[in-house]
Amino acid sequence: MIRTPPIPWAAPAENRAVKRTPLSLGIILLAVLAIRAPLLGIPFDRDEGGYAYIAWRMGFHELPYRDWIDQKPPGIFWIYRLALDLPLDPIRAIHWMALLFCAASACALFFVARRFTTTFWAIMAAILFALLSADPLVEGTSANTELFMLLPVILSQLALFKAIERNQSVAISALLGGIATGTAIAFKQVAIVNLPLLAGAYWLFVEGPGRLRKVFTFTAWMAVGAAAPWLLIGGWFTSQHELAAMIYHVFTHNVGYVETLSWKERLESCAAALNAIYRSEALPWVFAAGGLASLGIARRFRPLLYLAGWGAASVAGICMSGYFFRHYFVQWLPPLCVAAALGAGAAESAGLWGSSPAWRRRAILALLFVLLPAIILAPFLLVLSPRQAAREIYPGNSLFAEMPALGKRIAECTSADQTVFLFAADPEVLFYAGRLSATRYIFLLPLYGSYADADSLQRKTADEVAASRPAAALYLPNEMFFSDGNDQYFTRWSKAYLKQGFHIDTYLAIDAYNIAHLVPASSSEVPELSKAGRFCGALFVRNSR
Repeated sequence: MIRTPPIPWAAPAENRAVKRTPLSLGIILLAVLAIRAPLLGIPFDRDEGGYAYIAWRMGFHELPYRDWIDQKPPGIFWIYRLALDLPLDPIRAIHWMALLFCAASACALFFVARRFTTTFWAIMAAILFALLSADPLVEGTSANTELFMLLPVILSQLALFKAIERNQSVAISALLGGIATGTAIAFKQVAIVNLPLLAGAYWLFVEGPGRLRKVFTFTAWMAVGAAAPWLLIGGWFTSQHELAAMIYHVFTHNVGYVETLSWKERLESCAAALNAIYRSEALPWVFAAGGLASLGIARRFRPLLYLAGWGAASVAGICMSGYFFRHYFVQWLPPLCVAAALGAGAAESAGLWGSSPAWRRRAILALLFVLLPAIILAPFLLVLSPRQAAREIYPGNSLFAEMPALGKRIAECTSADQTVFLFAADPEVLFYAGRLSATRYIFLLPLYGSYADADSLQRKTADEVAASRPAAALYLPNEMFFSDGNDQYFTRWSKAYLKQGFHIDTYLAIDAYNIAHLVPASSSEVPELSKAGRFCGALFVRNSR
């Protein structure tokens, strides 16, 4: 009796496609380049701005968590630091780094998908990933942590497959899978869900005597590998005498962050996000459901459980914080794209096409496969300028498009040795201006929330600002600064502080069409603002004596 392989590898007829692997990868790389190259110049959002600011200051031997506060693990800062050394405009350099990671992820996903379906549909899975990971509806145009996290997550799946193939000798593959997962966690904490996924998948597929021993060995080596990147990170921060600061901001503080929302708020946030992204992902969801169903119908239960488990682990990572920002949903794209490719492959071979030629079936399904994300992306690739794209991607904050100009104005109003106070959540303006923050909190959201130490942190931050004597201040408050239940000492202090010794240099206005304007305070040509328009903030400059 011939034992079937534990993973549904490519059919024998597909083995010759291995010779065409370079061509397949070339197609994928060209697709990623065509999709992401027109998006390189889109201005930063606030997360990108914070990472860029810290990476810039790391060039002056300053440290995240000690000199500048952020809640993300340090991997993102090192990648941004590397990008800033490229001979390109900083925005394009950082987005070019994101393009490289996306290209590598798409290629790695091709190798994952090819273990489940034909080469053609594996290529389409990679192209669908490239489209959806750049989808403006999930803020995929930004160089955010999820995009960098996915490459090591996908590589860890390939290491899993190698461990299953080797069966008896799993140490190296398990170690590499753990290292990849530990590296993913160094970009975003929620990648930790990959560890139980890998252990469970290995248990699902491994065969032969001594199964429990094999699973234990695999899991132990994987844990060693996952710990390795963090031993290096911990050792480096220990050498800088800042290990405690890193642990607090990356882990301890985030526990409180997760506990701040009620279940009602979490569900409402999730519903709002899904209502936005379904426009580009509805058809892929249908294909993915069909792919999982086809595995069940074919009684291929192990690959079904694996893909469903990968999807469930990704959903758990998305849900972990309780905040359902749209870019969080990038995490579920790899299993979604593989399952969708399976669904398209099953639809191609279904007996519903009559005598239709094979090429016509494939062409129709391939078009449907990428139709919605391609339609959503088309204006961003072909029509919109970078500033217009930023306004469309972030309709609730069109000021992202104007921040480069505002940064230039701040640079004109201040000197390089002076600081700027942000009563705002927009550190990208500091990066554009090339000016230091008056406080370590380059965005103020970590000061606001149901944290036991919120009042103490706010008072210390007020002291930092006063001691720094900033030459300018940006008043662009976030709604959290005024929310009930949040300590508002710093809000009251900041409003009083700006009344003493500052004058308004530039107004920030949003017109009736939700387009932002910078209006010089001395200008008589104020843009027409209908009743729907509003002034939302101002740039203050310290009075000269």
